[in-house]
Amino acid sequence: MPGEPTLVATLAASRPAIREELVRLEERGYIRRRKGADTVVNPRMLDVSARIDQKIDRSELIASTGAEASTAVPDARIDIVTPEEAAQYEVPVGARVLRYTKVWSADGVPVIRADDNVVLRPGVAEEDADATQPVFEIAKIAGAGPIEWEIVYPTALAVSRRDAELLGLVEGGPALSLESVGVARTGVTAYWASELHATNAFQHTVIRSVGK
Repeated sequence: MPGEPTLVATLAASRPAIREELVRLEERGYIRRRKGADTVVNPRMLDVSARIDQKIDRSELIASTGAEASTAVPDARIDIVTPEEAAQYEVPVGARVLRYTKVWSADGVPVIRADDNVVLRPGVAEEDADATQPVFEIAKIAGAGPIEWEIVYPTALAVSRRDAELLGLVEGGPALSLESVGVARTGVTAYWASELHATNAFQHTVIRSVGK
């Protein structure tokens, strides 16, 4: 890959701006820079479509594989957080929460199921929470503000009867599960969610740098 001076001249950008973008590209696994050596491009990135280490709307993730994405919300309701949830996620006792199930399909085939729980802050009207939007957008509208972090716990589990019906999978078969907690800029829990991904739809990938 060309060095910083060449990129500055070619792209008509400042050196600090180029350097910042190179840092971001390296963080995301696209390039690797070593002091005193060339900057190299990761050629395997062309084979990657679904990254488990990046938070994007699931419709965009499906579209990145070349498939047409569609969504359905078979269930949505306003509820009150349980005492166990209040303690685990550090949310106020008695807080309202929007609970909904969303199913994403790729070319008409269901591939992802999500059970999301979004905390509705005081003063937020129920009709303001649109379950068809991405969960981080719903949480922002629900009063948490911008979502800065998502803590994700990946695991594998056997497909339940409910998920077998929703995703057209074999009950008891393997599936990838992602349990996540969204944290707002203020440090409060904005949402918690459980996702199930059909492993036959697309391969999920994590990009990691090795050594220095």
